[in-house]
Amino acid sequence: MSEPIGKRAMDAILDVTDELRACVRDEFEPYEGVYRINDFGECVSEEDWLNVWAAYPSWWPHAWILADNGQFTSDEVSRMSVEEIEAAYGDPAFEPEYAFYTEAGEDGMM
Repeated sequence: MSEPIGKRAMDAILDVTDELRACVRDEFEPYEGVYRINDFGECVSEEDWLNVWAAYPSWWPHAWILADNGQFTSDEVSRMSVEEIEAAYGDPAFEPEYAFYTEAGEDGMM
């Protein structure tokens, strides 16, 4: 079994929130892919989401989505291995509460 990612890695992953918040918008193209990033309803475009996460390992956004999002705390995610993170993220029973992918409406609003 692989090692847990640890608190230091989890803290670095959570720090990416600042980069995502710099991309928050209120309006999008009609039906544009959008990621809601918190319980305040702040959203970023799918393109901005992908651009921000492109600088990091591919499992980081999965850990970020899992952490403090309704089913797992960031502390619990820090004790998971990369394989466990990927399994939890891919589990159909995982239903993110605050941060998730969606689409803008026909008017481009959320």
